[in-house]
Amino acid sequence: MKLVIALLLSCLTFAQPKSDSITFIFKKSDYLFKEVPNQKRMTAFLNYSEFGQFKEVYLSPQNKEKDDVQTVAIQSDKLFLIHYWQEFHKVSRAVVYKGDTLVVDYSKGYPEFSIPNRVTKVSDLNLEQNENLHFPEDSFQFFLENKRSRNKKELQTYEKELTDLSTNFNTRLNELLVADQLSKDVYEAQRNYMSYYFLNSDTNTNFKKHTADLKNEELIWLKSYRYFLEKYVQSEFKVKQITKELKDVTLTSANNKTKTHDVKFTKDDYEDTFLQVEASDLFAPKAKEFLLYVYLNQIAKSESHKLSEYVTVFKKYSTDPTLLESFEKAYLVNEESLKKVTNEVVLWDVNKNKTTLEEVLQLNKGKVIYVDFWASWCGPCRAAFPASRELHKKYPEVVFLYLSTDANFEAWKKANAFEQLEANSYLILNNKTSEYLLSLKIDFIPRYLIIDSNGVLVNQNAPGANSDKIEAELKKYMSN
Repeated sequence: MKLVIALLLSCLTFAQPKSDSITFIFKKSDYLFKEVPNQKRMTAFLNYSEFGQFKEVYLSPQNKEKDDVQTVAIQSDKLFLIHYWQEFHKVSRAVVYKGDTLVVDYSKGYPEFSIPNRVTKVSDLNLEQNENLHFPEDSFQFFLENKRSRNKKELQTYEKELTDLSTNFNTRLNELLVADQLSKDVYEAQRNYMSYYFLNSDTNTNFKKHTADLKNEELIWLKSYRYFLEKYVQSEFKVKQITKELKDVTLTSANNKTKTHDVKFTKDDYEDTFLQVEASDLFAPKAKEFLLYVYLNQIAKSESHKLSEYVTVFKKYSTDPTLLESFEKAYLVNEESLKKVTNEVVLWDVNKNKTTLEEVLQLNKGKVIYVDFWASWCGPCRAAFPASRELHKKYPEVVFLYLSTDANFEAWKKANAFEQLEANSYLILNNKTSEYLLSLKIDFIPRYLIIDSNGVLVNQNAPGANSDKIEAELKKYMSN
C-alpha cells in the first residue's frame, strides 16, 4: 500500500511530458531574480540546442512566486542544456532526453538537476558542482570586478588554472566512465564540449591542425563546437577589414569616468566573411549553414543595404524554414523603407506602434528629459539600470526616455521586459540613417543626453545614472 501511495504522489508531483517533449520544473526561488553587483546578465540563464541542430532556445523561468512548469516539444531525441549560475564562470550542463522531466532546484544556492521519471547514473547530472570542475573566472568577469584587465602574472595564473582544469576534467571523466558512474552518451557530450572549450580558450591553438574537425557535423549541438567554427574562420580565413575613424568621442570607463578621444577601430567585413564561407568546401553542410547564419546576423546588425541579397543566398543552404521566418521577424527585413528615413528619428514600441522622437519630446514638453541610449547586448548599459530605476523613483518629475540601438527587435523586446522598462522605451528603426542621430555621433553606448523643459538639448554627454554627478546635473535644469 505504501508503495502504491508513493507512486501516486510521484505522478501528481511531476508533470509527465508527451513522448515528443521535455518538461522542465523550476522550483520556487528568487535565485534568478537577484541583482548581481556590477553586472547585468545579457541573456537568459538557460539555453539549449537539440541534437543535430545549432539553433539556441532560451528559457526564462517565472518561478519567483511559485514553481514554474514549462513543456517544450523537440524534434530530435535529446538536447544539451546549459544553465548559467549567478557567478558567470560557473555553469551546470545536462543531456536531457525526449520524454524526460527535468527538475531544477535552487534551495542549495545553485541550480541542482534531477530527473525523477527515470534512473540516472550518479554523475550524469550536477557533474560540475559535485566534482568541483568549474571554470576559473573569465576575463570579462575579472574586468567587471577589478575595473581593469589582468596583468601578465595574473594572466599566467589564469592560463595555468585552465590547463589544470582541462587535465582534471578529462581524468575525472574517464574515471567516472570506467566506474560506471557516468553514461556513455553524457560522457561523450561533456568531453566534446570541454575539449572545444579549451581549444577556444588557448591563445596558442593552431586551428589549421584541426581542419578535419570542420566535418564533425554531429557536434553542432554543442555551443563550444559552434564557437570553434567561428574561431577557425577568424584564424584561417583572410577576411577583409573595415576601418572607421571617429573624432571627439566621449567614452565612459569602467569606473564611470569620461574622457574625449579620437577613436580608430577595425572590424571584420562580415559580407566578405559570408561570401568566403559560402564558397568554401571545408565545412560539413550543417557547419556551413551555421556559419552563414552567424554572418547573416552580423550583416543585419550593420544594417547593410544588401541584406535581402544575402538572405536569398542563405536560403540555398538553410534546412529550417522557421529559422528564416524568425530572422526576418527579428531584423524587420520587411521594414526597409522605415530604416532609410533621414529627416526624423523613427521609433517603435514593443507592439510595433510607430512614433518619432519629435513626437515623444512634444508630448513631454515642460519636463526635463533624461535620454538613455542602450542595447540588449551592452553590459555596461544594462548594469546601470538598477541605478536608473532608483534615480527615477527619487525624481519622478523627470522623464526617463530609453532608446535602444538594437538591430534585433526580438532581442530588444525581451531585454526591455527583463529590465522592466515599461514606459517611454522605444527601439530606433533608423539608427544608421537619421541625420539627427548622426550629428550626435551615437557610435558608442551607453550614452546619455539631457533635454530641458523647453525641449532644448542642454547636455549631449550627460553623466550615467550610476554616476555621483548625475543628480547635481539634473537638479541644475529642474530648477530652471
